[in-house]
Amino acid sequence: MIAVDVTEGEVASQLDLRPLTGADELAVGGQDAAAALALLTRLAPDRTIDSMSVSEIDRGLAQLYIGLYGPRADCRAACAACDDRYDFTLDLAEIVAAQDAEHPGPPDRDGAWTLRDGRRVRAPRPDDLAQGPGGLLARVTVDGDATIDPDAISRFLDVAAPIMTLDFDTRCPHCGADGSVRFDLAVYLMHRLAGEREFLWRETHLIASRYGWSRAEILALPRDDRRSFVRLIDGEDAQRRWSS
Repeated sequence: MIAVDVTEGEVASQLDLRPLTGADELAVGGQDAAAALALLTRLAPDRTIDSMSVSEIDRGLAQLYIGLYGPRADCRAACAACDDRYDFTLDLAEIVAAQDAEHPGPPDRDGAWTLRDGRRVRAPRPDDLAQGPGGLLARVTVDGDATIDPDAISRFLDVAAPIMTLDFDTRCPHCGADGSVRFDLAVYLMHRLAGEREFLWRETHLIASRYGWSRAEILALPRDDRRSFVRLIDGEDAQRRWSS
């Protein structure tokens, strides 16, 4: 179980994610934010994920990723100047810690923060983003005029409701050109899970061949348990080959 702090206002709350199973991995039907939202909905059936803020959802995805793979995210980008590709690594734990350090504190009981100029804003939810960027600031401004200094609202929400879609300044190691790379955790996590489909089938085959369990029984196993069985099988097979 992964517990994610999603405290809203003065009411403490957490998002409890059950262990990922093979059935959950197999259900990943895309490599976008919608697929990530569907996965969280499967892992937290007692929560209405759509009613959470995008920031809380991304925090849940970050903790899920760290629980599955650790904090490192190995990425690859293409240089716009020379077109060569280069690798870089992000540390999600460090990113989350940096976001926490800048956070202004929880919203009030109504889920809104009061800006210095008196306007009150809330964190965007998935339905806000689904309506497109036009009018977003107006939708999240619950009291006051969003058209007056809209950048102030954007800057505040960047720290009060941070998300895991981030732009990083980079420098190409091949030609030295400066550039910018966008990292979207939801897309990255879905892409990584989808890329492991062949491993899932291998693990399912090995366990079925050794123990005679059904496909449904194996896919219902928590991912960590399934991989522990595979390590035992591989270890026994290696020992048998060494002894023969």
